Amino acid sequence: MQIKIKNYELMLKDYINYLKDKKIYKHKDKILYETTVERLYNWKNTNIKKILNWYELVRKTDKSKVTNVHLEKLYKWQYNKKKGIITHNSKKFFIVEGKRVGNSKREISSWDQPFLTQVGYKGGVIGLVRCKIKKIPHYLIDAKFEPGNYNNIQLSPSLQGTYSNLDRVHHGERNEVLNKFFKKNFKTIRKMWVTEDGGRLFKKRNLHWIIEYKGKPTVPSKRYKWLTLWEINKLIKHGPIVGPHLRAILSLM
Repeated sequence: MQIKIKNYELMLKDYINYLKDKKIYKHKDKILYETTVERLYNWKNTNIKKILNWYELVRKTDKSKVTNVHLEKLYKWQYNKKKGIITHNSKKFFIVEGKRVGNSKREISSWDQPFLTQVGYKGGVIGLVRCKIKKIPHYLIDAKFEPGNYNNIQLSPSLQGTYSNLDRVHHGERNEVLNKFFKKNFKTIRKMWVTEDGGRLFKKRNLHWIIEYKGKPTVPSKRYKWLTLWEINKLIKHGPIVGPHLRAILSLM
């Protein structure tokens, strides 16, 4: 069902009344119905090609390089021969350690493999900022570089960082999104711990945090963009552009 109403609030109200009339409006959490409305309607008559061109521009102008380095020559990482693990000098970030699996009801019953184990098992914060622009909900998206990304740049949540990074263990810059959007002038929509891939990461969890920001919807830099949920859904269908963390946190909506 696609209701042609220009005003977002009126459309949402009309949709909820429709559900009530059909006796299927039972959930108290209105945001679930809001996101349904957002997916149903192309609010801005969007030119997806224009967004893809922005993505390609960010990707092509990114100068990051990733090269192979011998494990024993990694800067600030060391192999502990006695324990058989690789750790960072700060004792933060993660550990590379071996695990032996037994009595499994998988393809084989037992095997050995290396695991990445986050110190404390708590990985970091995956944050998504939601803000209404001309009364229409938009989400702050980061065209983010990660060294292991396919295509180098993937569309990611507004905030994506381990606690070690956010605490600036690496002595890097303060996270602009965390300081601007997650300190004041917002309300929390979702905040919960979500598990990571258990096939490579040992018992790791991330704090998924979605907020509604009440201030001015500015962008921290040119690699950020405000997109509607309809636009993000369209971009997911364009191959390896939308990263897994953004897809995962949107599932909580």
